[in-house]
Amino acid sequence: MQIFGILVDVVGPVFLVALVGYVWSRSGAAFDPRFVSLLVTTVGTPCLVIDNLTHAGLSLTVLGQIALACVLCHAAALAAGYLVVRALGESPSVFLPALAFPNSGNMGLPMALFAFGETGMALAIAFYATASLMQFTVGQSIAAGGMNPGALLRMPLIWALVVAISLAVAGLQPPSIVGRAIHILAGLMVPLMLLSLGYSLASLKMASIGRATVFSVARLTGGFAIGWAVATLLGLEGAARGVVVVQASMPAAVFNYMFAERYNNRPEEVAGVVVISTLLSIFALPLFLSTVL
Repeated sequence: MQIFGILVDVVGPVFLVALVGYVWSRSGAAFDPRFVSLLVTTVGTPCLVIDNLTHAGLSLTVLGQIALACVLCHAAALAAGYLVVRALGESPSVFLPALAFPNSGNMGLPMALFAFGETGMALAIAFYATASLMQFTVGQSIAAGGMNPGALLRMPLIWALVVAISLAVAGLQPPSIVGRAIHILAGLMVPLMLLSLGYSLASLKMASIGRATVFSVARLTGGFAIGWAVATLLGLEGAARGVVVVQASMPAAVFNYMFAERYNNRPEEVAGVVVISTLLSIFALPLFLSTVL
């Protein structure tokens, strides 16, 4: 697939939907980001996980490979990111999460769906679920200076994974009426995440554009290199390889800004990394995708 075709068919729809959220924010129309975030995390994400993982027909071995790949990508990104942050004389608690934790949800899931179909979506969910667990433990602990493992048990995503894996192991499907309801609710996830992404980008206040650009380039190019290396190391092919490379190459996650805001870690500068890396990804992602399609 040519790079222009990738831009139009895969990357374009993602940014067009996010643009709707951006324009909505700029128009001043009513939008409650906290409600949307709550709906996505407590309803949309759990339903999407159960719906896709129980219907994708993927073995637990394959899903386990993707989870392992995700852990290796994040471990490598944390190590490389720490060296970059220290080399530039900056604080790890401020910039390291933005370098290590990509936007594998808002952008990664729809990108995988458009590029690799339903199979890619299921694989991307396995990556995203693992990444979320790491971000809300390791990532939050870096920003906060301490870890709260008990918070994991309050994440609906954890229980959705338990249900999905249990059903997969037992070879069962939810009752038809339940399964169809879950499928409908799962449909909330992608559009709401993209609208929320656009709305959030319009709301962020940036600072120190030069430094943010350096970190943004490091996030995108470093993530791509790490994803490619991990996929090669694990011998992944086809959609599995593509999903790992693409998910690892995503721009900085918006949650990095939220953590910086919560713990007063120069949130305007972290916002700069989130915004600039997202804008640069419009041009970078078609190039990255062209290597795995």
